Amino acid sequence: MKLYLSNISDVLPRHRDLLTYERLMKAERYKMPDDKKRCIAGGVLLRHFLGDTAITDNGYGKPVSSDGTAFNLSHSGEWILLAVGEGEVGCDIERPEHVSYEKMGRIVFTENELRLIKQARDKTGEFFKLWTKKEALLKCMGEGFHRPAKSVDVSGDSFVDGNRKYYLRTVVFADYVISACAADTDFEMDIEFVDLRQL
Repeated sequence: MKLYLSNISDVLPRHRDLLTYERLMKAERYKMPDDKKRCIAGGVLLRHFLGDTAITDNGYGKPVSSDGTAFNLSHSGEWILLAVGEGEVGCDIERPEHVSYEKMGRIVFTENELRLIKQARDKTGEFFKLWTKKEALLKCMGEGFHRPAKSVDVSGDSFVDGNRKYYLRTVVFADYVISACAADTDFEMDIEFVDLRQL
């Protein structure tokens, strides 16, 4: 798996020309300028790394490419993240902010995960490490939060579901937490920074 990270402040007016019609219309529906930039940045990364392949929906809201290339997008604040792999992948990026980790945690986390948060010195940081791992895993599985969050446990570096094993990795980058997940194949976190102004 390869991860590509770009800053939305590098979005240029000419990037609109690189978007598919559908992506351009999606960007136009956003009211906030940064939301438009995130949508455009995601479209530029998809066009650059996936080419002209058609993108559809798997029925649970996860975009899939017609040529079988596995990919996943995530964004938070000023960053957009693209994961590309040979097998199923999922990714998430979040900027930790104040959260009622006990209240929210009881809704989405297993007992093992809650124990890790309670034992951590930085409870908010641990919350977001687990949150991003859980979201990356659920996205990799293709169901997102259509599947109950407590049905998966991300307290370790892998999760087994039936005959599939999912591998999880997390890094902290500046003020952000990035997690990635790959099905059936272990991987190293390999993040490449992509300057959108060069695309």
